Amino acid sequence: MEYRFDVAHPRTDMEAAKWDEMGEQAPGIVPLSVADMELLSPPEIIEELTKTAEFGMYGYTWWGSRYGNIVKQWMKERHDWEIEPEWIVQTNGVVQGLYAAVRAYTEPEDKVLLITPVYYPFYRAVTRNGRTVTESPLKLVDGRYEIDFEDFEEKAKEAKMFILCSPHNPVGRVWTEEELRKIGDICLRNHVLVISDEIHFDLIMPGHHHTVYATLGQKYADNCVVCTAASKTFSLAALGVANIIIPNKELRDKFDAQVNVDGCYSYSIFGNRALETGYTKCAGWVDQLNQHIYDNYLYFKDFMAKNFPDVWVADLQGTYLCWFDCRCFGMPGEELAKYLREEGKLFFDDGYIFGEAGDGYERINLACTRKVLEEALERFKKIFENK
Repeated sequence: MEYRFDVAHPRTDMEAAKWDEMGEQAPGIVPLSVADMELLSPPEIIEELTKTAEFGMYGYTWWGSRYGNIVKQWMKERHDWEIEPEWIVQTNGVVQGLYAAVRAYTEPEDKVLLITPVYYPFYRAVTRNGRTVTESPLKLVDGRYEIDFEDFEEKAKEAKMFILCSPHNPVGRVWTEEELRKIGDICLRNHVLVISDEIHFDLIMPGHHHTVYATLGQKYADNCVVCTAASKTFSLAALGVANIIIPNKELRDKFDAQVNVDGCYSYSIFGNRALETGYTKCAGWVDQLNQHIYDNYLYFKDFMAKNFPDVWVADLQGTYLCWFDCRCFGMPGEELAKYLREEGKLFFDDGYIFGEAGDGYERINLACTRKVLEEALERFKKIFENK
């Protein structure tokens, strides 16, 4: 089936977080910031949710063997990962899972290691729970972000936990199996637990392959918590469904106990139905979505090369979030952000929110129609062409 990715709707008056953050804007201004899509979810999911709504009863919801086996099948077919349904602990989202993991496996003032710049809720999950962030900055080598393994190992010696972003947000790297194994070996040597946020693992660009951390081997699987969801894959963030998959029973029991202590044990019938439908009927949609995102990336990269050759654009290997360097315009991060918003009506995610290493960079969400992207880039050109 051929799907369309040229249809979207304005989300004004829908209490959409990233739209409301813009405030009052002229018609046609679309934010390309927060990581949800400006594209319709698959028609199969829309149809299923319509049927669920029309059923008319929305009582307490849990998941059973059907749901567990569907998740198991998706992991095997899409990621070559053999799981068992009992490994799943369901949460309302991956971020909730990260907060719970920090509380379950560390104590106040313990050090939690991050590779930076990184998705900003990672910092909050650590600091708001009274733990300490330890950063290992990525290196930019010949236009490619790489892990500084020497620095990473030094920082790991004092850390209790490492939160891995795979694929990496915001820089768009898909870590190779070799890189993941190096990470894993360092963490095993230093008794550091790996929490692997793989929420973008279905959004992989042509020519790249995502390796689920737990598939590296038994010793790695026994020392990890893998955080997954269908929310990025099918644009379901508001439906509140994620699967934290933990092969190690001792780790799983600790995590499950923490989630229950937190009072989070009621789930959305709409989230469950959407995930089941996506995982059983929408694999082809995901394949076509990834091609659309990649085509948007090529358009974006070509636009910058032609109009602003000093703007470096990171290679997009995974996610629909593209990282680009605007330091050539000579503005500190907050000043740049203000200029983009006020002069260009451009709402990206500003690099400095991802940590000090991101200052002067921007992150653009490419999960939008081509028309929206073209219009945004024309506004970008207008405000910077004479700078």
